Amino acid sequence: MNIPRRSAALAAWVVLALLVGAACAQAADTAVEPGIAARHPEDRGIAADPEVIFATDFEDGIKAPLKIERKGVAAFTDAAVPFSGKVCAQITATKDVDEGGDISLRWPTGVDTCYMRVYIRFDAETAMPHHFINMTAMTDTYKYRWGGAAGLKPEGGKDGKVGTTLEPPKGENGTWKFYSYWHEMHSWQTPEGRSDGRPSAFYGNNFSVEGSPKLVRDAWICVEMMLKLNTVGQNDGEQAFWIDGRKIGHWKKGNPSGTWIRENFATFGQYNTKPQPFEGFNWRTADELKINNVKLQWYLSSDQTWKKMTAVRNTVYFDNLVVAKSYIGPLAKGPAPAR
Repeated sequence: MNIPRRSAALAAWVVLALLVGAACAQAADTAVEPGIAARHPEDRGIAADPEVIFATDFEDGIKAPLKIERKGVAAFTDAAVPFSGKVCAQITATKDVDEGGDISLRWPTGVDTCYMRVYIRFDAETAMPHHFINMTAMTDTYKYRWGGAAGLKPEGGKDGKVGTTLEPPKGENGTWKFYSYWHEMHSWQTPEGRSDGRPSAFYGNNFSVEGSPKLVRDAWICVEMMLKLNTVGQNDGEQAFWIDGRKIGHWKKGNPSGTWIRENFATFGQYNTKPQPFEGFNWRTADELKINNVKLQWYLSSDQTWKKMTAVRNTVYFDNLVVAKSYIGPLAKGPAPAR
């Protein structure tokens, strides 16, 4: 059968449009990564998954093995607020009274790769914290395991520590970022990232993403972070985070490209003058150092945060916490349980 040239061209364009449309639909469908949660609708039974280290929806409160550190932590039972069920965790910092609080989890057998997913809701009036959700590898012989190590570079061996904190945007134009401590961290004191001999030479190194999601208040956000320790002697360590199931930042050997300037790995802006592929993380120098601690932190420092804010009460809510050895993903919707 002969088809007129114009009709053939039109048919070709229709086919191309359908293919492009299908590709776009597929991209949209796969933009949110499925994970462990996809096997457990509404997170039912997720705590028993072999990949899961710990999970809670806080319906039974905040109890062991979770540990409450400092003030301001409570189980919140206003049915209008929790992401799921009737209870969520609440941490409040009140000006001139306390700096917030932490909910921590520590387990005896550490892992080389760890994921933490938690739903977060910032109160409408709250300031953003000085420190937020954290993942740490730390042995019992690390001399600063009870604190007091700010400004110091930790060791990477069996008596050392690796710690990374995911921080929310500070203000409407801020970005989500990692704030990380490890034995090869850079100093803030010189442009080359070396100490010049002054005290407190090493504070957390910053890894941020241009165009990361804006700060959202009074709404639940699914936040997930990952820390992968390196093979000893290699720079194959990684860290990554997701917002609402979409990967926003991932730092590993060869990606992204950026420029080290003091304690910052700049991937955008005026300081990204000589971008080079990221060298990867040499997080540790001994296999004994494994990830064994996570924290939901709400630390509003008296010397920094309070100077920039006016709210009397500063509150964050947490719900549906899962800690696992592989990617978790957002809570999967499913039918209501049988009664």
